[in-house]
Amino acid sequence: MPTAIFLDSGGVINDNAKRAPQWVRYLGEYLPTTVLGGNAQVWGMANVEMIGPFFRRWHEFMDKATLLAAQARNREKAMSTVADGNSGKWEEEETNVYRIFERLHLLIWIKEMCQIASRHLPVNDPLLFKTLPSLTDDDLFRIAKSAHVYAIRRVRADFPGALSAIRSIKAMPEGLKLYTSSADSFEDLEAILGGLGVLEEFDGVFGADRVDCLKNSDEYYRRVFEAVGVRCVVCRKEDVAIADGGQQGGIKEKYDANNGAGNKEEEEAVEVVVVDDSVKALKCAHVQGARTVLITSSEQELDLSLEENRHVDYQLKALADLPALLDSWREHFSRSSSSS
Repeated sequence: MPTAIFLDSGGVINDNAKRAPQWVRYLGEYLPTTVLGGNAQVWGMANVEMIGPFFRRWHEFMDKATLLAAQARNREKAMSTVADGNSGKWEEEETNVYRIFERLHLLIWIKEMCQIASRHLPVNDPLLFKTLPSLTDDDLFRIAKSAHVYAIRRVRADFPGALSAIRSIKAMPEGLKLYTSSADSFEDLEAILGGLGVLEEFDGVFGADRVDCLKNSDEYYRRVFEAVGVRCVVCRKEDVAIADGGQQGGIKEKYDANNGAGNKEEEEAVEVVVVDDSVKALKCAHVQGARTVLITSSEQELDLSLEENRHVDYQLKALADLPALLDSWREHFSRSSSSS
């Protein structure tokens, strides 16, 4: 039986399709109360018009944030070296890749929202002629962030049976540890899970900001597992060979060094399960040695017999089905133990 289970938020606990209309409603409530003014209809229209193209650029924003974070860390290192041995001071800049990503995409979002909204406002509206030109990027970011927080604290989009599944898993006799492994921030996850009434069921809430790593990175799960303090039972040798091509000093060599006969660390490792709706995310978790469960609709089911899908161990239609899968594992182990 597993010791630790990691759940994604969007697509596993929460239905992203149910979020969208609620998001439009809450933005329409909030933005007119800011210096931007306008009305709910205009802001709702702007969000609906721009959100599709905006999300299609999501990976572009992530790539840019990753580059900016690397450049910021290099400048920090260089300035630290220059300042060594003297009283030189420099203004520290943000190096956490998630916070850079958050500022980047929220600024783009609010600016594009304003551009679209201004086309639907009267020609003498203050947003177009007075307010926007006077606002700095810092002003706009604060408005966008506060609108985001306002909406995320109110949206309720959990899948049917998801919350019951979370509580059932925590009540299992094995005393399973439950964590998030999400692309969201710690602040957002606390608001989401707290709003759903299940925050206390989690032993740890891990978003991208807490491990300074976006979820599209191959490093993400390694960092999350390290932060939690778990080490998976075993890295699958054939997977790590594929992951780095067997290059010198790569993952495969580390596998060979850490998983030899009688290795003490292997005895201390635990069974880890990762539940996600992203095949790419599960591939990265699988390479780290985790068991993987894909949440997918019947229309998107994978053929798990194919070599290309070998990193997906199990496939479920909903998180609500996970307790039954865990129960089946328990029964299997119980029968195996009795027969031996």
